[in-house]
Amino acid sequence: MQTEMAYSCGRTRGIRALWLALAPAVLTVVPSPGVRAALEGVVPSWWVASGGLSALFAVCALSHREGRHVWRVVASLGFVGFLLGMLLARPDDAARGLVLLCGGVGLLAYVWPPERLRVLDHVRRQHPPEHEAEAAAVVATLFGFEAWLSMPAANVASVTALSALFCVPVVFALRRRLATSARERGALLAAALAALVPLAVVLFTLLSGRPLEAWLQVAAVGLLSPLTVLGLASRHALRRRVSPVTHSRDPDLLDMVLTNPSRVLVISFVGICALGSLLLALPISATGGNPLAFMDASFTAVSATCVTGLAVVDTPTAFTAFGQAVVLVLIQVGGLGIMVFSAAAVVFLGRRMSLSHERAAVDLVGASGRAGLRDALRAVLVVTFVTEGAAAVLLTLAFWWHGDGFLAALWRGVFTAISAFCNAGFALQSDSLIGYAGSPFVLGVVAVTIVVGGLGPSVVLALAMRRRPVAHSLHTRLVLATTLVLILGPALLVAALEWNNTLRGMGFVDKLSNAFFQSVTLRTAGFNSIDLARVSPATWTLMILVMFVGGSPGSTAGGAKTTTLAVVVLAIFAVVQGRERIEVFGRTLPNVTVMRATAVTTLGVLACCVGLAAVQVTQEIPLDAALFEVVSALATVGLSVGATAMLDDIGKVIIIACMFAGRVGPLTLFVFLASTASERPDHTFPEENVPVG
Repeated sequence: MQTEMAYSCGRTRGIRALWLALAPAVLTVVPSPGVRAALEGVVPSWWVASGGLSALFAVCALSHREGRHVWRVVASLGFVGFLLGMLLARPDDAARGLVLLCGGVGLLAYVWPPERLRVLDHVRRQHPPEHEAEAAAVVATLFGFEAWLSMPAANVASVTALSALFCVPVVFALRRRLATSARERGALLAAALAALVPLAVVLFTLLSGRPLEAWLQVAAVGLLSPLTVLGLASRHALRRRVSPVTHSRDPDLLDMVLTNPSRVLVISFVGICALGSLLLALPISATGGNPLAFMDASFTAVSATCVTGLAVVDTPTAFTAFGQAVVLVLIQVGGLGIMVFSAAAVVFLGRRMSLSHERAAVDLVGASGRAGLRDALRAVLVVTFVTEGAAAVLLTLAFWWHGDGFLAALWRGVFTAISAFCNAGFALQSDSLIGYAGSPFVLGVVAVTIVVGGLGPSVVLALAMRRRPVAHSLHTRLVLATTLVLILGPALLVAALEWNNTLRGMGFVDKLSNAFFQSVTLRTAGFNSIDLARVSPATWTLMILVMFVGGSPGSTAGGAKTTTLAVVVLAIFAVVQGRERIEVFGRTLPNVTVMRATAVTTLGVLACCVGLAAVQVTQEIPLDAALFEVVSALATVGLSVGATAMLDDIGKVIIIACMFAGRVGPLTLFVFLASTASERPDHTFPEENVPVG
């Protein structure tokens, strides 16, 4: 009985479905000449190697049982080798490599689940009937698109294998009886017929003697088969989740994701970036009617959603009004965060969130507690839209005064105001704000908007209440003190270092206003009013250090945060003075705060090192420019000294990863990747000192 229960485990059946789908999928891959040459002398031919691997997956699928790890290990090793071969087949296609790596990580994570999911699989009594069909349909869809893209080099064997691949999810759908209505049965019948289209094309060309290449696009119709099955399975899953139930439902993987705010945060940003990439890749988004390359569209979407500002294309000339509007929406949503919008919608509609999501929303908006969440959300929205509205009006008048038409000035004013408040750095001028280096009013308005966005709503409202400084919270006082130091100090240094360099030829007031503006925008905004490629090496070093710090907690800015720097510096002073506690403004900081600040700083430095090493290995970019680019991406600043234009597709993927990690946060990524929180025993060990330094 126990063996039968293990055999019928839902994850076991899903793993078997994956291996069965991979068996014909291996045969659909057409190797490149380089892969064929590399295999010479190792295996008799590509088809012998792929046929053996296909047979291996089939045997592992039929032999796999819960608790028998040997077949999972063998199939996983075969899949890793197959994945490496796929990557080596076209090493210059970074977008394809990114998709393959993400799919490979997802498949291996499913095959080797964490302990909590494995236990849930055993205790769950009822498993979704669409489980196997959904898993097989995903594999068939991915490899179907891969085969479609490489169809000019396809042959009879690979096209025939497509029909076998497309039939796998159809068989699982029939076996699990997904079609419960006449409409669904008709859709499943159409999917079965579409799965046979590649085989029909092969038979037609063999019998008629016509070339296969002329009919390859007809074989692509078979892709409708796994897509149809995937739609049916997803429809069943959604209907089961939203339908009312009278009994408690066993938790599943989606429940584990939705109940963890950190995972929701990461997945929401992934979803926004993916949707933005698709919208920016449409022909309507690009000027001239020619769609933007998908890698460039993805880079821009991630940069806008993560409010970074790095760009591989010129925003005002590469995008139409629709494309610019998409970028602006991504900036606004990414700046405030999807969780802030969702929390505001739930709270203001009178609904309640789960306790875990309430705690996450409280941390994101800086509320005093769950009771003050509604007021904190209202403060976030009020500060955001009032500041953006006021800045938009002032910038519209300024751009109109400088010669723009009213409608053009209005659009640029709104775009620049939202981009500045969200610390995004995108501008509708090809040279950012260099053209307004002689306009202290424009630079001043943008600088104030950046500062307000970088302080955070709680600090802004505390200032608006006009209370005495001693009445402010410790968070507000630390943020204000650190921000003041980080504005005035770098401003004086930039003015001194660039007075006779990039600031040469300007008047005294313009020199000071540009130095002040660069000091403000350095931390996370990404605008520039001087040519960064011409600044002195000492200024580059100063910029890298300031960019790493970033803005304040709860704001739209990125970076390690001002309070993190303040706590680390205060800890250094405490150690130098021989004190065991950190005291500031009449308060004592708890040790957990010091540990968090140390962790954030250490993870930030390690992320910079890893990103820099990845860029150096794959790109031919000077060290200083590469370091500047990586820190700018991780701190979501968006300033560049010209290295962005030197990136190939692999370099763009690396910077995309840096921007995403910098926006979501190293600690959030760590929590997201951790399967379960480790349970600590309710006791403490004896203390023992360790010499350091």
